[in-house]
Amino acid sequence: MVFNITIVEDEAAHARRLQALLAEWGKKNGADISVRCFEEEGSLFADGYDDDELFFLDISLASSNGIDVARKLRSEGFRGNIIFLTSFSEYVFDGYHVQALDYLLKPIDRERLDKCMRSILRDMAGSCYTIQTKSEIVRIPYHKIMAFTSFRHYVDILTQIPVSPTDKNTFQSFRHKTTLKALQQQLPQEFVKCHRTVIVNINKVMKVTCTDLTLSDNTVYPVSESCLEDVRKAFAELLH
Repeated sequence: MVFNITIVEDEAAHARRLQALLAEWGKKNGADISVRCFEEEGSLFADGYDDDELFFLDISLASSNGIDVARKLRSEGFRGNIIFLTSFSEYVFDGYHVQALDYLLKPIDRERLDKCMRSILRDMAGSCYTIQTKSEIVRIPYHKIMAFTSFRHYVDILTQIPVSPTDKNTFQSFRHKTTLKALQQQLPQEFVKCHRTVIVNINKVMKVTCTDLTLSDNTVYPVSESCLEDVRKAFAELLH
Protein backbone atom coordinates (compact mmCIF):
# COMPACT_ATOMS: atom_id res chain seq x y z
CA MET A 1 0.00 0.00 0.00
CA VAL A 2 1.38 3.42 -1.02
CA PHE A 3 0.70 6.60 0.95
CA ASN A 4 1.49 9.97 -0.64
CA ILE A 5 1.51 12.34 2.33
CA THR A 6 1.81 16.12 2.52
CA ILE A 7 2.51 17.88 5.82
CA VAL A 8 1.87 21.62 6.07
CA GLU A 9 3.44 22.63 9.39
CA ASP A 10 5.50 25.74 10.14
CA GLU A 11 7.09 24.34 13.31
CA ALA A 12 10.04 22.24 12.18
CA ALA A 13 10.20 20.11 15.34
CA HIS A 14 6.57 19.00 15.01
CA ALA A 15 6.99 18.32 11.29
CA ARG A 16 10.07 16.17 11.93
CA ARG A 17 8.34 14.19 14.68
CA LEU A 18 5.29 13.50 12.53
CA GLN A 19 7.47 12.48 9.59
CA ALA A 20 9.46 10.08 11.80
CA LEU A 21 6.29 8.55 13.30
CA LEU A 22 4.79 8.08 9.83
CA ALA A 23 7.96 6.34 8.61
CA GLU A 24 7.86 4.11 11.70
CA TRP A 25 4.17 3.32 11.11
CA GLY A 26 4.81 2.51 7.45
CA LYS A 27 7.58 0.07 8.30
CA LYS A 28 5.45 -1.62 10.95
CA ASN A 29 2.44 -1.99 8.64
CA GLY A 30 4.19 -2.79 5.36
CA ALA A 31 3.17 0.51 3.76
CA ASP A 32 5.26 2.59 1.38
CA ILE A 33 5.30 6.11 2.86
CA SER A 34 6.25 9.11 0.71
CA VAL A 35 6.25 12.39 2.68
CA ARG A 36 6.85 15.99 1.67
CA CYS A 37 6.72 18.98 4.01
CA PHE A 38 5.76 22.62 3.49
CA GLU A 39 5.88 25.52 5.90
CA GLU A 40 3.11 27.49 4.18
CA GLU A 41 0.26 27.06 1.72
CA GLY A 42 1.79 29.00 -1.18
CA SER A 43 4.47 26.39 -1.73
CA LEU A 44 1.91 23.59 -1.53
CA PHE A 45 -0.37 24.95 -4.24
CA ALA A 46 2.57 25.94 -6.43
CA ASP A 47 3.93 22.39 -6.24
CA GLY A 48 0.54 20.71 -6.78
CA TYR A 49 -0.90 17.50 -5.31
CA ASP A 50 -2.47 14.18 -6.30
CA ASP A 51 -6.10 13.09 -5.93
CA ASP A 52 -5.08 10.39 -3.45
CA GLU A 53 -2.91 12.67 -1.31
CA LEU A 54 -3.18 12.45 2.48
CA PHE A 55 -2.91 15.91 4.07
CA PHE A 56 -1.76 16.78 7.58
CA LEU A 57 -2.51 20.49 8.03
CA ASP A 58 -1.51 22.61 11.00
CA ILE A 59 -4.53 24.71 11.92
CA SER A 60 -2.44 27.72 13.08
CA LEU A 61 0.16 28.54 10.45
CA ALA A 62 2.31 31.65 10.72
CA SER A 63 1.17 33.05 7.38
CA SER A 64 -2.31 31.54 7.05
CA ASN A 65 -5.01 29.35 8.61
CA GLY A 66 -5.03 25.59 8.06
CA ILE A 67 -8.84 25.66 7.85
CA ASP A 68 -8.55 28.06 4.90
CA VAL A 69 -6.02 25.75 3.24
CA ALA A 70 -8.47 22.85 3.58
CA ARG A 71 -11.30 25.03 2.30
CA LYS A 72 -9.26 25.86 -0.81
CA LEU A 73 -8.47 22.17 -1.37
CA ARG A 74 -12.16 21.30 -1.18
CA SER A 75 -13.08 24.17 -3.50
CA GLU A 76 -10.64 22.76 -6.06
CA GLY A 77 -12.47 19.42 -5.90
CA PHE A 78 -10.11 17.50 -3.59
CA ARG A 79 -12.10 14.69 -1.90
CA GLY A 80 -9.26 12.88 -0.17
CA ASN A 81 -8.38 12.71 3.52
CA ILE A 82 -7.46 15.80 5.55
CA ILE A 83 -6.18 15.54 9.12
CA PHE A 84 -5.62 18.63 11.24
CA LEU A 85 -2.74 19.24 13.62
CA THR A 86 -3.44 21.54 16.56
CA SER A 87 -2.23 22.44 20.02
CA PHE A 88 -5.77 23.28 21.13
CA SER A 89 -8.56 20.68 21.06
CA GLU A 90 -11.31 23.33 20.90
CA TYR A 91 -10.39 23.96 17.25
CA VAL A 92 -11.35 20.43 16.20
CA PHE A 93 -14.96 21.35 15.40
CA ASP A 94 -13.85 23.82 12.73
CA GLY A 95 -12.52 20.86 10.80
CA TYR A 96 -15.93 19.34 10.26
CA HIS A 97 -16.94 22.23 8.01
CA VAL A 98 -14.30 21.12 5.49
CA GLN A 99 -15.01 17.41 6.03
CA ALA A 100 -11.75 16.67 7.84
CA LEU A 101 -11.24 13.01 8.70
CA ASP A 102 -9.60 13.54 12.08
CA TYR A 103 -7.38 15.78 14.18
CA LEU A 104 -4.19 15.19 16.16
CA LEU A 105 -3.07 17.15 19.18
CA LYS A 106 0.54 18.31 19.25
CA PRO A 107 2.95 16.93 20.23
CA ILE A 108 1.75 13.98 18.16
CA ASP A 109 0.97 10.85 20.14
CA ARG A 110 2.13 7.56 18.57
CA GLU A 111 -0.99 5.60 19.54
CA ARG A 112 -3.35 8.34 18.36
CA LEU A 113 -1.59 8.50 15.00
CA ASP A 114 -1.68 4.72 14.72
CA LYS A 115 -5.46 4.69 15.28
CA CYS A 116 -5.95 7.37 12.64
CA MET A 117 -3.72 5.66 10.05
CA ARG A 118 -5.28 2.24 10.63
CA SER A 119 -8.67 3.74 9.81
CA ILE A 120 -7.31 5.13 6.54
CA LEU A 121 -5.53 1.87 5.73
CA ARG A 122 -8.76 -0.07 6.20
CA ASP A 123 -10.60 2.26 3.87
CA MET A 124 -7.86 2.09 1.23
CA ALA A 125 -7.93 -1.69 1.46
CA GLY A 126 -11.54 -1.58 0.29
CA SER A 127 -13.67 -1.81 3.42
CA CYS A 128 -17.12 -1.23 1.97
CA TYR A 129 -20.80 -1.77 2.52
CA THR A 130 -22.12 -3.90 -0.34
CA ILE A 131 -25.61 -3.77 -1.82
CA GLN A 132 -26.57 -6.65 -4.08
CA THR A 133 -29.75 -6.74 -6.15
CA LYS A 134 -30.89 -8.82 -9.12
CA SER A 135 -29.38 -6.31 -11.54
CA GLU A 136 -26.31 -4.84 -9.84
CA ILE A 137 -23.75 -4.88 -7.05
CA VAL A 138 -22.79 -1.57 -5.42
CA ARG A 139 -19.84 -1.19 -3.02
CA ILE A 140 -19.88 1.94 -0.83
CA PRO A 141 -16.73 2.79 1.18
CA TYR A 142 -17.64 3.06 4.86
CA HIS A 143 -15.79 6.36 5.25
CA LYS A 144 -18.06 7.87 2.58
CA ILE A 145 -21.26 6.96 4.46
CA MET A 146 -22.85 9.66 6.61
CA ALA A 147 -25.88 7.80 7.94
CA PHE A 148 -28.39 5.00 7.48
CA THR A 149 -32.08 5.89 7.87
CA SER A 150 -34.97 3.43 7.83
CA PHE A 151 -37.97 3.83 5.55
CA ARG A 152 -40.67 1.16 5.94
CA HIS A 153 -38.95 -2.10 4.86
CA TYR A 154 -35.95 -0.26 3.39
CA VAL A 155 -32.86 1.58 4.57
CA ASP A 156 -31.60 4.73 2.85
CA ILE A 157 -27.80 5.10 2.76
CA LEU A 158 -26.70 8.75 2.71
CA THR A 159 -23.18 9.27 1.38
CA GLN A 160 -20.51 11.82 0.48
CA ILE A 161 -20.13 10.38 -3.03
CA PRO A 162 -20.75 13.07 -5.69
CA VAL A 163 -23.52 12.33 -8.18
CA SER A 164 -21.15 13.10 -11.05
CA PRO A 165 -17.63 14.43 -11.78
CA THR A 166 -19.16 17.77 -12.77
CA ASP A 167 -21.43 18.10 -9.73
CA LYS A 168 -19.33 17.61 -6.62
CA ASN A 169 -21.73 19.38 -4.26
CA THR A 170 -24.65 16.97 -4.64
CA PHE A 171 -24.25 13.53 -3.14
CA GLN A 172 -25.67 10.11 -3.90
CA SER A 173 -27.99 8.09 -1.71
CA PHE A 174 -28.87 4.42 -2.06
CA ARG A 175 -31.88 2.36 -0.96
CA HIS A 176 -31.45 -1.18 0.33
CA LYS A 177 -34.14 -3.67 1.34
CA THR A 178 -33.08 -4.53 4.90
CA THR A 179 -33.69 -3.44 8.50
CA LEU A 180 -31.59 -1.29 10.82
CA LYS A 181 -31.47 -4.18 13.30
CA ALA A 182 -29.95 -6.54 10.73
CA LEU A 183 -27.68 -3.79 9.44
CA GLN A 184 -26.25 -2.85 12.83
CA GLN A 185 -24.89 -6.36 13.37
CA GLN A 186 -22.56 -6.11 10.36
CA LEU A 187 -21.35 -2.49 10.55
CA PRO A 188 -17.95 -1.35 11.92
CA GLN A 189 -17.88 0.15 15.40
CA GLU A 190 -17.89 3.76 14.17
CA PHE A 191 -21.55 3.36 13.20
CA VAL A 192 -23.75 4.17 16.18
CA LYS A 193 -27.52 3.98 16.51
CA CYS A 194 -28.91 7.32 17.69
CA HIS A 195 -32.61 6.65 17.14
CA ARG A 196 -34.79 3.68 16.25
CA THR A 197 -34.75 4.97 12.64
CA VAL A 198 -31.17 6.25 12.34
CA ILE A 199 -27.58 4.95 12.49
CA VAL A 200 -24.84 7.58 12.03
CA ASN A 201 -21.13 7.46 11.29
CA ILE A 202 -19.76 8.88 14.55
CA ASN A 203 -16.70 10.20 12.66
CA LYS A 204 -19.05 12.58 10.83
CA VAL A 205 -20.71 13.96 13.98
CA MET A 206 -19.99 17.62 14.72
CA LYS A 207 -22.22 18.24 17.76
CA VAL A 208 -24.28 16.21 20.23
CA THR A 209 -27.04 17.55 22.50
CA CYS A 210 -29.55 15.79 24.75
CA THR A 211 -32.07 15.57 21.92
CA ASP A 212 -30.20 15.59 18.60
CA LEU A 213 -26.86 15.50 16.81
CA THR A 214 -25.43 17.42 13.85
CA LEU A 215 -23.30 15.89 11.10
CA SER A 216 -20.52 17.66 9.19
CA ASP A 217 -22.93 18.47 6.33
CA ASN A 218 -25.20 20.22 8.89
CA THR A 219 -27.83 17.48 8.74
CA VAL A 220 -29.58 17.11 12.11
CA TYR A 221 -30.86 13.77 13.42
CA PRO A 222 -32.80 13.03 16.61
CA VAL A 223 -31.15 11.25 19.53
CA SER A 224 -33.51 9.11 21.58
CA GLU A 225 -33.17 8.82 25.35
CA SER A 226 -32.36 5.10 25.08
CA CYS A 227 -29.46 5.79 22.67
CA LEU A 228 -28.06 8.96 24.26
CA GLU A 229 -25.50 7.29 26.53
CA ASP A 230 -24.03 5.19 23.69
CA VAL A 231 -23.85 8.22 21.40
CA ARG A 232 -22.14 10.36 24.04
CA LYS A 233 -19.64 7.61 24.82
CA ALA A 234 -18.74 7.09 21.16
CA PHE A 235 -18.44 10.85 20.60
CA ALA A 236 -16.25 11.30 23.69
CA GLU A 237 -13.90 8.52 22.50
CA LEU A 238 -13.60 10.31 19.17
CA LEU A 239 -12.30 13.43 20.92
CA HIS A 240 -9.57 11.65 22.88
